[in-house]
Amino acid sequence: MKTRRNRINLIILCCCLGRLTNAQVTPANFVSNGGFEQYFTCSATATVFPANSWKWIDSVVYSNSVYCSTCYTTIPYTPFGFQYTRTGTAMACIQALCQPTYCPSSNSRGYLRNRLKVNLQPSKTYCVKFYVNITDYSSYGIDGFGAYFGDNTLDTITKTNGALTYLIPQVKNPNGNIITDTLNWTLVTGTFVATGNEKHMVIGNFKSDAATTKTLINSTFAPNVFSVFYVDDVSCIDINLPAYAGPDIWCIPGNSVYIGRPSDVGIDEACIWYKLPNMSTAIDTVAGLWVSPVITTTYIVKQEICAGIKYDTVVVHQSATGINELDVLKDHLSVYPVPSKDELNLSLPFDHTFHNITITNNLGQIMREEEIVFKNNNATITTSDLPNGVYIFTLKDKTNFQISKRFVIAR
Repeated sequence: MKTRRNRINLIILCCCLGRLTNAQVTPANFVSNGGFEQYFTCSATATVFPANSWKWIDSVVYSNSVYCSTCYTTIPYTPFGFQYTRTGTAMACIQALCQPTYCPSSNSRGYLRNRLKVNLQPSKTYCVKFYVNITDYSSYGIDGFGAYFGDNTLDTITKTNGALTYLIPQVKNPNGNIITDTLNWTLVTGTFVATGNEKHMVIGNFKSDAATTKTLINSTFAPNVFSVFYVDDVSCIDINLPAYAGPDIWCIPGNSVYIGRPSDVGIDEACIWYKLPNMSTAIDTVAGLWVSPVITTTYIVKQEICAGIKYDTVVVHQSATGINELDVLKDHLSVYPVPSKDELNLSLPFDHTFHNITITNNLGQIMREEEIVFKNNNATITTSDLPNGVYIFTLKDKTNFQISKRFVIAR
């Protein structure tokens, strides 16, 4: 019996892991190493850009782009002034504008190129974000910051240090919005619809010198015209990405379990976690987190991608005892009709003494909590007072054994 029970628990665990793995086939952030934290070499004199998945447009010809990391630089002290990374311990630095005679016209620009984790998907709308900061070692603030998404035709570009005016960035800083702040990080963001051919992302100033709007910010360097800026926290996320809290899971007392998505740039700051019933105080802002509840607990994640808000919930059961019974009850609990109107019928596969039901909306707000009585393993609850929408009900017994399911009200 013990061997059989262990085998069943192993199968259940594998199924849970399988559901998690399938949910993560498509990445949240399509940008590889968006925070520049991973690197394959730590040298200020690298012949290629040393951050993993990043390089110049032409990986052989040097471009005016520099890697700043605590691995060899005493950040916040960099060759271009004083600046902390936005997050982590690394950032990129590129020259966005440098006019003659201070710079030769053929060697005035720098661009960063990223090989996306996978190609973007056709007809999908993506939310793109990256942060810039004008360095202290700049004479002018400028408006020319953009992100271009393209295919392998980028490999045909050999003159990579000039203004690539024939590349039209899908996302860019608004014209005339001159960024002059050398202290704080400025967000550049926007959305675009992909064709499905996009494999690479390029960041830089794609405007000509004449079209780049600028203003003097440091007269010490006048009359020279040049602008150098840091880049950090780059992300490209499907604007319709579902919120993901993970499958319901159990936690042996004294242990921890991970809920949510893997941590990554962009998606971390988009996800705010709450522990029900408290939706007023967030417990963390991250894509996923480790939790150690002392009782069976429901967590809810609020995800905001370019103003699009979505929610998801996960129940962490605080005991491994009776996990087989829990799975059978949840998997075979019948809920009908779907969708419901004024009544919701519940039918259990076998007898269990649930005595309480709590109904919450998709914001985690408790709509109703009351006693429930099952007769012949069946119960009916009235839903006529609930507006149209998605809800979650939680059944609880006297030992805090709980199961939860979603239902929809549509009239």
